[in-house]
Amino acid sequence: YKFQDFFSDLKMEHSESMEFDEPETASDPHVLVMCGDSATAIKKSVLMKESPVIKTMLDDNWNSNTDKVESNSRDTEQVIKARVITVPDGYDPRAADILFGYLKCFDILLKNIQDYKLLEDVLGLCDYYEILSPLQALVNHMNDLPVSMTNVIKVFEIAKRLKFLELYKKLSLRLQSDCRKVVKANLTSSLLIIKFLTDNEDKMDLVLQLLHKW
Repeated sequence: YKFQDFFSDLKMEHSESMEFDEPETASDPHVLVMCGDSATAIKKSVLMKESPVIKTMLDDNWNSNTDKVESNSRDTEQVIKARVITVPDGYDPRAADILFGYLKCFDILLKNIQDYKLLEDVLGLCDYYEILSPLQALVNHMNDLPVSMTNVIKVFEIAKRLKFLELYKKLSLRLQSDCRKVVKANLTSSLLIIKFLTDNEDKMDLVLQLLHKW
């Protein structure tokens, strides 16, 4: 049973609570966070509390980085406006669902992540929007994920990227150290080293960096 299947089933099962868990008010409307084909409605007050970046984006005096969706109510002839925040291209829509779901106290998706790349995207969104509250849970979860010879290159590549984000330098160093421990424990002969080099020839630069300090 793959995580992607679990994710889809869980979103469908809890879609109502995830998307519209609390009624909006005139003073605290929902904001729609869009990422690819995914959308999450979350209270404006929550976003402004959690993210100074989004707080600035939602400031009435400076909202050039947000869009508005308008809908005409036939009964009242009132124009209803909803602020929309669009996540930059390149992030997995599941990462946005996980992060903003977490801010709504829906943390089960985060706890079930089994993919380092997906976790990296969630960490990247935290860095982009300067959202700090999920960081410890994310780091703890990444610490619990295994590093093995099947994923060591991917994990090492992610670790190298994380070092450029100030918040994750310690995590980056720890992951790099774990990767080197894995290859040192498993590449115990010349034949195994040659096979490892051959299997990862498309990532030779990373392989050489990984083997450099083992």
